[in-house]
Amino acid sequence: MLNDLINSVKGQLTGELQNKFQLQPDTANKSVDLAKDHLETGLKSEATSGNFGGILDVLKGNKGATEQPAVNNMIGKYVNDLSSKLGVPENVAKQVGPFVISFVMSKLSGKVSSEGDLMGMLGGNLKDKLPGGLGDKLGGMFK
Repeated sequence: MLNDLINSVKGQLTGELQNKFQLQPDTANKSVDLAKDHLETGLKSEATSGNFGGILDVLKGNKGATEQPAVNNMIGKYVNDLSSKLGVPENVAKQVGPFVISFVMSKLSGKVSSEGDLMGMLGGNLKDKLPGGLGDKLGGMFK
């Protein structure tokens, strides 16, 4: 679901990055791909550590993306990689990071209403990695 969602908004998002932050087309495109990687890794990490509530608050629209420490952590790592891997100036990366992650999280909002939806979105065999037998409690959907 995450890949499909990002692919569906990639054109819009790269256009926004070019217009608002004057990123070159190739850099804007790579920035979106990098954001996808950071979101996927960060969300999986939060899920396997049992932090469903915080992430679901953001995905349900109960909290803004930057109000959740786990999301801010993802943004920080993303900002660092924008500068170090893509050469985006740090002052620009600090603006791009929250914008892109918040944009994608807002698009996910409403599509995820439960822990099961979140795990389905992330895919993969996460059942055995979930704390306290949570994978079994979610109906074995990760087998």
